[in-house]
Amino acid sequence: MIHRLFSFLCVAMLWMALIYLFPPAAAVLAQKDDGRITITAEDITQMRAVRMADVLNQVPGLKAGDSSVAIHGNYKVKVFMDGRPINDPTSALGGVKWDLVSLENVETIEILKGKGGLKYGDDASGGVILISTKKIRRLSGNVKAYGGNHETQSYSGNCRFLKGSLGGAVSGALDSTNGYQVNNDKEKWRAGTKLEYAIDDRFNAALSADYIEEEKGNAGTKDYPTPYSRLESNMQSYSLRVNGKSLSMNSYFNSGWKHNTDESKSLDQELRVKEAGQDIGATFSTGKWGSLNCGAAFEWGQASGTTMDDDQEETGLSFFGSESIQVPKLPLTVTIGLRGNFYSAFDDSINPEIKATWQEKKWNIGFAYNRSNNTPSFHQRYNRTSSKLPNPDLTIEIADNYSLCAFRQLGASLSVNMTLFYNQLTDRITYIRNDEGIGRYENVGEVTYKGGDVSLGWTISSQFKLKTFYTYLEARDETTDLWLTSKPRHKAGAELYCTPIDKLSLVASVDYTSAVYISKDNSKQTPEYTLLDLRGEYRFRQFSFFAEIQNLADANYCYVDNLVGPPRTWIAGVNWTF
Repeated sequence: MIHRLFSFLCVAMLWMALIYLFPPAAAVLAQKDDGRITITAEDITQMRAVRMADVLNQVPGLKAGDSSVAIHGNYKVKVFMDGRPINDPTSALGGVKWDLVSLENVETIEILKGKGGLKYGDDASGGVILISTKKIRRLSGNVKAYGGNHETQSYSGNCRFLKGSLGGAVSGALDSTNGYQVNNDKEKWRAGTKLEYAIDDRFNAALSADYIEEEKGNAGTKDYPTPYSRLESNMQSYSLRVNGKSLSMNSYFNSGWKHNTDESKSLDQELRVKEAGQDIGATFSTGKWGSLNCGAAFEWGQASGTTMDDDQEETGLSFFGSESIQVPKLPLTVTIGLRGNFYSAFDDSINPEIKATWQEKKWNIGFAYNRSNNTPSFHQRYNRTSSKLPNPDLTIEIADNYSLCAFRQLGASLSVNMTLFYNQLTDRITYIRNDEGIGRYENVGEVTYKGGDVSLGWTISSQFKLKTFYTYLEARDETTDLWLTSKPRHKAGAELYCTPIDKLSLVASVDYTSAVYISKDNSKQTPEYTLLDLRGEYRFRQFSFFAEIQNLADANYCYVDNLVGPPRTWIAGVNWTF
């Protein structure tokens, strides 16, 4: 333990020394004074990304999939789009409905690693992702279509219009694929609408409604395939958001339905979860003391399903307040806050948060500590599938998170972000599988996540840009001193952006993931793997023609959860904007 900590501190000191030696310049992905990583619409355009996962996987410490995201190995990440949560209410680990997000409409994506629980509530021990969409300013939109191997096809479109102070938007999409292995097919479609009213920049209100439906096969893991497991699901999402000069209010209602079947195991189970919430927040000036941020939130949840004798219903009420103080004559801001949580189904709690940020021309450094709660989901407690049994006795998981962030611009074309983190989880909720491949979620004592990540952005010339990242993660069960499953120690990657001519853009990327344990006793591992991807886009007036090849070398590999990774896949399509 001591020698690992000593090595970790030596690496940290080396990076701090390197940062100190170079003068400031422009950043690639900017880090704010509170440690947020901000991705802008311009950044997304440069990435030539097709999916949200393409964007998020370029941020060190993040790992995103088609319906998931983890920060520093922790999947308890709360995701908001324009103030409403888009996490799947029927999922086990806070799965995310990325299909509700259209990249063409995104204005900014803000990422808070290991922070955000004070303001945004439970289930944010991994962090918070805030997605803001573009304001409706004129008649605009796009139509996109692409196809690829494995009979993959996708069609989507959206239209935004403005009449005086009232704006509106409609969108829709259809996606399908036969998949790259047995029982890996899926088909989904979505539709959405939005009304927005704005008097000026100080006051605006927005009403949104979305619906998404999906049917797919669950192929299972490499060791425990499930060729007959099928899933049908849908989600309805409604929200009302009102922003004033110093006051904001958000109301939402989400309803999710999930239907699992497996004819080989006589499985036919349904789960429906409804959740509603109302939160209000305000910011006040406290004169020479700085500013006060406070608010309250109410949440209601209800679940019904095949394995429940009665409907399960629970509520939560919380209050928070934080004071930010600017230290006189120093570029130092200190923030101290508390959040009180009161539950109908769990024990009440008080969670503190402390932050200190030092910001000047040459430096941007932040330290933070916070405590947050991860509540067991209805899915973990009550749902049954072909590989999972319910456990209604699960309790809250407590997370204590410490982080040190540093941002510095090096030279005329180089920038660096660095984060050191230490997260301690008590009564951690984890999935325990038996020898037959059947398991359930259980509270398993105390575990720790510790490590660091660093990213570099380098503008080589007007035609070439390079971004690299590396993440070190040590994830252990403190009771047994064994490594946690599905947590790679090393992840590294690089992306090279090339613009050989004005209208053509190419992006080449490489991602490395080290070996991980897939058994609780650390007796089984999945091997390390490296993936090569290539994306390209050619723009002609209002049209852009794009293509993407993933796993260019056609490597055979398994994801960290032992799911079989796809072979070489490709797509090609066109996007028309107006």
